[in-house]
Amino acid sequence: MLDEDEKEQAPLRLRQVDRVILGLLQQDARRSISEISAITKVSRSTVKDRIDLMRQRNVIKRFTIDLAETRKSDPACGRAFFQVRLKRHVCGIVYASISGWPELLGCWSIAGDLDMIVLVGATSNAEIERLRDKLARHPEVRTLTTLTILREWTDRMDMRNSDILDRSPIVLAVTPLAQGA
Repeated sequence: MLDEDEKEQAPLRLRQVDRVILGLLQQDARRSISEISAITKVSRSTVKDRIDLMRQRNVIKRFTIDLAETRKSDPACGRAFFQVRLKRHVCGIVYASISGWPELLGCWSIAGDLDMIVLVGATSNAEIERLRDKLARHPEVRTLTTLTILREWTDRMDMRNSDILDRSPIVLAVTPLAQGA
């Protein structure tokens, strides 16, 4: 059993709902707990508890504003996909080594020439490069290609069932259109 000091020092494994809360707070640090609760479909007490825990564990260091001039001066801030080819078919091992990254937004095992796609969010290109280098040094990674997102045209990831996402992987299904539709 961890004592109070050890609990504060132990790294926090972010849940999907934590990532959603962080994203909402990054968009607007003044969002109320009630607003976040309504968007995430998670109770206000759970949202408050998760924010308090992320503050306690230094995932959230402070609440601040982002000036328009700052955003314009560093347009490269954002997200990137890592396309990963592995030496062996051990996606679970690689995922286990990155699952605790607070910058990790998504990770998928895929069929085809690649083995995995990893999506990260960062505050600078230097941070994306640091994450890329860290993943590229993993002993099971054969090759890694970075695709930096320049502009987001749409994002239709459905976070309404975030409590379900905490317990199961995200599955996106594509249904082919019927002939003549």
